Amino acid sequence: MHLRTCWMRFQMKYLNVNVEAVEAKTKQAFGEDREDESTNLMKIGKEIIKKCGGVPLAAKTLGSLLRLKKEDYWMSVQDSELWNLKGCQGAILPALRLSYVYLPPHLKRCFAFCSLFPKNHEINKEKMIYIWMAEGLILPDGENRQLESIGDEYFDDLLHLSFFQEVEKCKNVSHAVYKMHDLIHDLARTIGGNVFAIFGHGLAPSDLARIRHSSVICNFDPSSFPRDLFEAKHLRTLLFLFPGGSSGDIPYFLIMKFIYLRILDLNGSGIKTLHESVSALLCLRFLDLSSTSIQTLPNTISDLSNLQTLNLSGCCYLVELPFGMANVTSLRHLNIMGCEGLTQMPAGIGNLVHLQTLPIYIVGKRTWESIAELHSLNLRGELHIKRMENIRDAKEAREANMREKKHLHTLRLQWGISKKSKDLSPTKVTSSDSSSSSLPEESSKDVEDILECLEPHANLKNLHIKGYPGIAIPPWDLPNLVTIELINCRNCVYLPKIGQLPFLERISLQGMDGITSIDEGFYGGVFPEPFPCVKFFTIKDFPNLEDWSSIDGGLPFPRLEKLILDKCPNLTNAPAPAFPSIRHLELHFCNAKIMESLENITSLSSLVVDMLPNLNHISGSLLGNNKYLESLEIRACQNLHLLTSKLENLIYLRSLIISCCEKLSDLPPGLKKLERLELLEINCCHSLILLPHEEIEGLGSLKTFSIENCSNLISLSSGFHHLSSLEQLSIMSCPKLTSLPDGFENLSTLRSLNIVSCPELSYLPSSLQHATTLQSLVLHSCPGLITLPEWFKELSSLRSLAISNCNYLISLPEAIQSLTTLQHLSIQDCPQLERLCKKMKGKEWQKIKHVPHMYIGSLKFCKGILCLDD
Repeated sequence: MHLRTCWMRFQMKYLNVNVEAVEAKTKQAFGEDREDESTNLMKIGKEIIKKCGGVPLAAKTLGSLLRLKKEDYWMSVQDSELWNLKGCQGAILPALRLSYVYLPPHLKRCFAFCSLFPKNHEINKEKMIYIWMAEGLILPDGENRQLESIGDEYFDDLLHLSFFQEVEKCKNVSHAVYKMHDLIHDLARTIGGNVFAIFGHGLAPSDLARIRHSSVICNFDPSSFPRDLFEAKHLRTLLFLFPGGSSGDIPYFLIMKFIYLRILDLNGSGIKTLHESVSALLCLRFLDLSSTSIQTLPNTISDLSNLQTLNLSGCCYLVELPFGMANVTSLRHLNIMGCEGLTQMPAGIGNLVHLQTLPIYIVGKRTWESIAELHSLNLRGELHIKRMENIRDAKEAREANMREKKHLHTLRLQWGISKKSKDLSPTKVTSSDSSSSSLPEESSKDVEDILECLEPHANLKNLHIKGYPGIAIPPWDLPNLVTIELINCRNCVYLPKIGQLPFLERISLQGMDGITSIDEGFYGGVFPEPFPCVKFFTIKDFPNLEDWSSIDGGLPFPRLEKLILDKCPNLTNAPAPAFPSIRHLELHFCNAKIMESLENITSLSSLVVDMLPNLNHISGSLLGNNKYLESLEIRACQNLHLLTSKLENLIYLRSLIISCCEKLSDLPPGLKKLERLELLEINCCHSLILLPHEEIEGLGSLKTFSIENCSNLISLSSGFHHLSSLEQLSIMSCPKLTSLPDGFENLSTLRSLNIVSCPELSYLPSSLQHATTLQSLVLHSCPGLITLPEWFKELSSLRSLAISNCNYLISLPEAIQSLTTLQHLSIQDCPQLERLCKKMKGKEWQKIKHVPHMYIGSLKFCKGILCLDD
């Protein structure tokens, strides 16, 4: 019997947790193939699980620790005296403490350091490793590996043992984020003892003289710095944490009190300058000034000969680096990502032979700004080389030694100055420096030779080229490439031959005026399946592209999931057959004929058709062949007057958006058959006069319905009472609409109703009083409304009422006093009503004084008390 199967049975019985979840965790902890060595091992495992006290985290952490260990190791865990510790919360802490006790010494030290973070703190893996390095917690392994690689292994070990947990990444976060479980955090705080201290949120450690490492939680105002910390005269770590942001500078004398600092973190603080006395921190190894408003650094920073990490990422106002940076000889990581104000590099960067992180290098015309400065640097991660036009010749480019930089995974090459850099630059950009149009007058062959000499190592995964003035991209050997992006290479007449790359997943081609066709050259020859792993492909701003051909006997893009064609006005065909796996298709500002060549697609779940000026009808074949379509958006097709009846075949459609189709006079026939439709938005369809009853009544699953800017709409469908699942209804800028339909009594799930800019609307339908689930009501720019009905008291769930720009509304119903659930009331741009609702004086005040939060004109009231005046 597999060991993981035994452990799963124990967990199921004694932890009472989900079987599938336990199996997944146990599989992770114990592996697939290890056989049970003895029945005795099963008994030991059963006892250990019992001692975990029903806590899955404890079982998972111990399980990861015991993975592939022998029986005597299991016995030592079972018999440990730590299970009998007194004063712990149940059996949780002993089980987790055991996990800590059996860690190897180097992981114990690294984990204890994490006691500096408050609960729920987000941990950046790279930053954590650099801090461990600065504190000397990462030890050489005798194999000549870089300390960063060893630290990465340390972190992964703690992650595997559940001391860290990966947090689901947000869309705008490029790197993984980690946290400690609250129970693990409690363990870390216990292990850290008096050497590690957190100040803030009511935390005030004792025995200050023993503190060596401290974090300070500041809420906006750095002056709240705990003066007691000055007693920790031998402090080595000082982290400032600003959970609510920072609005002020940090007085330099606060920092200068701690001359033994190795780690100083001012990330996100309000600091604008760094005092020159920072040079007194001779032991400093880690300095984080990221995401601050700092503009310059003192030249005395060159005295910090032990500094290993200087993080300036996100310092968008930083305009220059100290001239003496070359003297910071221990520097390994200089992070200037997002420092768009930088226009030049300091002299001697090439002398920093330990430097591994340098995400941006700006090539200049002076000798010390040559790209040859990169020759001896063993850089890692990402490198963005700007101002490529300043490279004199191929010889200089070859001196950069790019082929040997095997640890780079991302390379960006840019000619000219980006718009963002121009906007942030404090000095006026002259015509000779401004853009690609001012590039040196050199032949295309010279430019291509320069680029060819910058061929990166074959390990590169991501390549981005912007503003390249040559006519062809050199045929580099990059078999591991995952992403390629070419932007504004407007002179290129040939696309690179990349169809054979086995790991390529993303292609983005933008602004290539010279490309007129996509053919076998792009595919790299005749192959059964060119671009075998590409999932995302964007072609944008190709004004002269006319033909996109297929290849004989081949099926290109077999795994493509998303295709975006944008600003390709002359492209009339796409390869057919192709794209057997495509799920998402977007067409923006393209020729309508392109849709005909895409009719054979059958796998779409999402389709966007946007700004196709010569499109007068949607192909029935394209919609008919994609019966599993879930989302359809049709935008800015000014000549579209007809939607196909094949729409009724889209029985899985959940979202339909029709916007800025001015000639569309009717909703698509067959709409009523879209029984799964949940969202319907109609916007700027000025030829639309009414919504047909027979089409609306079939939308029983509709949750969100919005109709906006339909200037000729005179009536909403009487079929509204069939929308039994409707939760949000918005009616905006329909100037000819005189009434709302009845039938609100059947809208048993309606939560939100917005009525905006409907000047002819003079009353609210009486059936609305039966919408007892309504929580939010907005009435804006409806001058026809003079009174609100007394049946308002029936809106028993209403929590928010906003009335604005309803000039003739001069009173509120008495019934509003009965709305005990009303929490927010806003009355804006209603002069008469605002005057009548004045506190204490206005005759309407008594009706509304019970509302906790009110905005009357420019005044804000909280529980009847004035909070903010004009």
